[in-house]
This record gives sequence, C-alpha cells and structure tokens, in this order.
Amino acid sequence: MTIATGTAVTIACNLKTIGSKERPRYYDLRKRLRAAVRNRKVLPDGYAYQLEQKAIALPEVAEWMSMERLCCPFLKLELSATGQQTDWLLTITGPEGVKPLLQTEFPHR
Repeated sequence: MTIATGTAVTIACNLKTIGSKERPRYYDLRKRLRAAVRNRKVLPDGYAYQLEQKAIALPEVAEWMSMERLCCPFLKLELSATGQQTDWLLTITGPEGVKPLLQTEFPHR
C-alpha cells in the first residue's frame, strides 16, 4: 500500500521484502495480531494497541515485528510488557500520514 502525503515522505509497504516462504507465517501472525487487539489508544503519530496475551504470545508479536519492519521500514514498532499487566502493549508510530495505513491494517472495532 502506498499513501502519498503532502510532505516529501511517501509511505509505502513492500511485502516482497518478506521471502515467499515466510509470507504465509507473516499473514498468519498478522491475522492473529489483529484478533488480539483489545483496545486502541490514539497517539499524535500513530496508535498504541493493547493485545490480549491469551490470543498471541509475546515471541509471536516479536516475530511479526521483525518481518513488519522489513516491509514497512518507516514504522517505529515498540512492544512492552510488565509483570503488573496481563496484556501486551504494541505501539506503532511513524511519519505524518501513517495513521490511515494503520487504520487499514488494524481497523478499530
């Protein structure tokens, strides 16, 4: 997906950077990640997603992140977990214009 913004930055994802053998795993992880989203917090430059730990394991989120950064290098991906919270927090931010892409990838329920 490509979204041209009013600035010099063009946001473009390139799934070809994920090898054809890894792509089915990427799609599976993305599907499970979407299903794990419980809440979304709006940030100035992206979103923070609360992920239900029973729906996806922490190493699986990290695995998805390692592939996502290949196809979408303009994104900043952060994953946090604390002993006091039962869910993970995935923060995805990027340059101006990234929010429409994130809304498409992770629609708000």
